[in-house]
Amino acid sequence: MFLSSCSDMGEPEILLPEIDVIPTSLDFSTVSIGSPQTRQITIVNMGEGELNGTLTLVQDSTVYTMQPQGDFVLQSDDTLLVETTFTPQSESIYTGHIQINSDDPENSDIFVNLTGVGTAIPVPALTISSSSLNFGTILSTSSSQQQITLSSTGNDTLKISSISFNLGVYHVDATTPLELLPGSSQILTITFQPDGAGTFNGDMTLISNSPSTPDVVNLAGVAEPAVSYAASVQPIWNSNCSGCHGSNGGLSLSSYANLIAGTSSNGPVVSAGDGANSLIIKRVKGQVGSRMPQGGAALSTATIATIETWINQGALNN
Repeated sequence: MFLSSCSDMGEPEILLPEIDVIPTSLDFSTVSIGSPQTRQITIVNMGEGELNGTLTLVQDSTVYTMQPQGDFVLQSDDTLLVETTFTPQSESIYTGHIQINSDDPENSDIFVNLTGVGTAIPVPALTISSSSLNFGTILSTSSSQQQITLSSTGNDTLKISSISFNLGVYHVDATTPLELLPGSSQILTITFQPDGAGTFNGDMTLISNSPSTPDVVNLAGVAEPAVSYAASVQPIWNSNCSGCHGSNGGLSLSSYANLIAGTSSNGPVVSAGDGANSLIIKRVKGQVGSRMPQGGAALSTATIATIETWINQGALNN
């Protein structure tokens, strides 16, 4: 401390220091493990005399560092900036304090509390409900849809920048970029729309900020041409079955309407969409009752396949 010149009373005036610390606590909030965050405190000498002090960092671990440390001197109106850095080492709550001792006669001991929480490093992650989709066999003139779920399973926002297909017969109902917060999900509808008959094995590729990128979903679908009843099935009945299944009662195969009507005793002989379990297929294969046509040559495997495919395609009047 300093002594002034003599006062009016003839006695020396004592100039005293006065410390001010802003702020009196530091909350680093949540910080990723290994990522340093720095905060400052300001020490000001508000008095007229010299301020002498000591800075001490007190903590249970080594996650906090401080600069400067140790002794300091501040003249009147001088300022000292003290930087404290928090670098968490694990997912935990860390506390500590900065102890400031000075020769301020009114406030010689000041404690600045330190608080910080370590959290796992933010990492986005994409989880897809299935790694493959099989659309089965459909008509080349139709389309089929299936759904898949994208889930954000990391602890940071998932950003999907693109969704692409290597075959033009597949499409998705989503547009990119697409963002998903941690814990959220989105359902995508994938459409298979063939441009002709054939087997279509392709991929859907998703590019994102997930460590797993690129994520690939395998796609499979078969498109077959429609079997025409008029051109392919009715001629089979006409050539092989008209003698017994004409218009003389029982099952008539003279027309599409008669075939679908079935028989009065057995009911429908065609189960649309299920050729294998249709009675007429079982009869021509000899799986139920006498093989049809009775007394005639068995239908060829290819001929039976044509009928069964027509039934599997919905037994349409086409």
